[in-house]
Amino acid sequence: MSEGIETVLRKSLDAVDQNRRRLLWLLAIAGVTVVWQFYRLLHIAPTGDVPRLIVSAVMLLSSWILGLAVVLAFQLTVSTKRILRAIELASKAE
Repeated sequence: MSEGIETVLRKSLDAVDQNRRRLLWLLAIAGVTVVWQFYRLLHIAPTGDVPRLIVSAVMLLSSWILGLAVVLAFQLTVSTKRILRAIELASKAE
């Protein structure tokens, strides 16, 4: 394998690693936000304040959707890394 292709492949793997670390932090933040929104929702529900309850429910759903989007992006990153490693291993075997 030529040095240029190996360098590009190594940079791609490093970029995927860096992106995965960022997504892990974002997933942790989204998880904490969802838990916090559930906590707020549970404390607002018994008060009977309907407008505040609706706002809290919308914030909870938005946080949940953000968390799911981050999980999806994380899975795409993991798949990309696996594909790049397979390419690297296949090119080294030749």
